[in-house]
Amino acid sequence: MKKNLIFIILIFFCGAAQASPSEILKQIWDIPTGEVKAEIVKSYHRSGIKVEEVYYFSRPYKRNPVKIFGYFCYPVDRSGKLPAILLSHGGGGTASLPRAVNWAKRGYAVFAIDLPGKGENRSGSRSSGPDMNVSILLRTQPDPSYNYLIHAVAAARNAITYLSKRKEVDPDRIGMIGLSWGGVLTLLTNGQDNRLKAAVNVFGAGYISEGCTWGDRFLSMSTSDRELWDNYIDPKNFLSTQHAPIFFITGTNDHCYYLPTFQKSYRDVKVEKKIWLIPNLRHRFLSSAAEPALAWLDQKLKKGGIFPEVAMLPPFQKNSNKLIIPVKAVVHSQVKNIRLYYTLNGPQQWTKNKWNELLASYQEGNVYYFALPVNLIRPEILFYVGVEDDHGGTASTLVQSLFAAQFKDGTKTFAFSSPITQTYHHEKPIRLLNGIDSSKPPFSFTKKDNTYQLFPAP
Repeated sequence: MKKNLIFIILIFFCGAAQASPSEILKQIWDIPTGEVKAEIVKSYHRSGIKVEEVYYFSRPYKRNPVKIFGYFCYPVDRSGKLPAILLSHGGGGTASLPRAVNWAKRGYAVFAIDLPGKGENRSGSRSSGPDMNVSILLRTQPDPSYNYLIHAVAAARNAITYLSKRKEVDPDRIGMIGLSWGGVLTLLTNGQDNRLKAAVNVFGAGYISEGCTWGDRFLSMSTSDRELWDNYIDPKNFLSTQHAPIFFITGTNDHCYYLPTFQKSYRDVKVEKKIWLIPNLRHRFLSSAAEPALAWLDQKLKKGGIFPEVAMLPPFQKNSNKLIIPVKAVVHSQVKNIRLYYTLNGPQQWTKNKWNELLASYQEGNVYYFALPVNLIRPEILFYVGVEDDHGGTASTLVQSLFAAQFKDGTKTFAFSSPITQTYHHEKPIRLLNGIDSSKPPFSFTKKDNTYQLFPAP
C-alpha cells in the first residue's frame, strides 16, 4: 500500500520522485500572496462602523475562478492604522456581520469571510468554489489539491493579502480566529503564513483521524487515501511550524474534535501558546468565550502585557483522607477565578463526562492548594485547573489522569499520568507521589480493591 501512495504522489507531481515530504506539502498548499484582485460591491454604516461588502479572487477550482465574499468592517472614527482580525466560521456557517461589527467596535479592522462554496446548511454562502461538505473536507482524490481545506487556506491567505493592502490596516498587526473547521483552518494557515501575528483556534485540532466525530468515514477510507490525508492534509503537519502566538480554546465534551487530539495538537506547537478548557462544554461557541479570545488578540496586537500562567506543582498526600494538588498561577493583575475540575472517569467517553469543580483550600502567595478527597478516586479521575484574571485572560493546565495504585506487598499510593493525548490510554511517564516513574514496570487494574496493581513491589 505504501507503493500505491508513492504512485499517487508521483502522478500528482509529474515526476517529483525525489521531492521531500516538506517539498510535496509546499507544492500542494503554496499560493501567490503578493497581490489579490478585489472589488467593493456595497458600503454602509452600522453603529459607528464602516461596513464594506467585498469580493476577492482566490485559488481556482477545477480550472474555474473562485470568488470569496467578506464583510470588511472598521471604526469610522479611527486614529492611524488599525490592527486587523480575520474571522473564519465553521462547518455550516457563513460570515457573521453582527460579530464583525461588534469586534470592530473594539478598535479593529475585521474581515469576516464566507469560506468557499456552499454545502450542508450553507445555502446563504456568497462564495464560489468547492462545497463545504465532509466528503470534500476529507477527500484526497483525484489528488490532494481537490481537498476543501486546500481551497479554504487559499481563501484565508488571500484575505490576509487583502488586509495587508488596505490603507486602514497595519500589516504588521494581523491576527486570525477560527471556529471548528475554521479552527482547523487557523492551524493550517498559521502554520504556513508568517504574516499572522496572533491566532486563536477554537475547537480545531490536528491528528483528526485519531479521535473525531467522523471516525467511521476515516475507517472506510483505503489505506492510501488515509495516508494521503494524514501526511499532507491533516493540520498535524503544520503544528511545529506555527508562526504567531496561538491560543487554543475548546470544551471538555466537544464531540467533533476529541479532547485528547486537541491536547496532542497543543503539545506539538513550539511557539508561544496558551490553552483554555471550558468544563462540560460541547461544540458551541459561547459569547463568554469571546472575551478571552479577544483578550489574547488585544495583548498580541495592541496592548502587550502577560496572559495568565498556570502550572501543576508536585502533589502530596496530607493525610489518609486528603490529597493535595498545588498549582502556581501568575496573572496580569489579580486572579478573578481559579478552580480544579475533575470527572469520575478514566481516559474514555470524553463527550459524556460530567465535570465537577473544586475551590482551593488555601493559598500561599501565587500557589493555590486544592484538597482532593481520597474517596473520590475509585479508582481514577481526570482533572485539570483553570484560572481567569481580572483582564479577561484565561488559561488551563492540560487534563491528566489520577488513579489509586497498590504495590504487590499491599503498600498503597497514587499515580499521575502525563497529559492525555490518546483516547483510552494513560500517557507516560506515569509518576507516583514520590516522583518515581512507574511507566516501565507493568501495572494492571484489580477489581477486588478498586485499585491499579503495580509490579514489582518496592
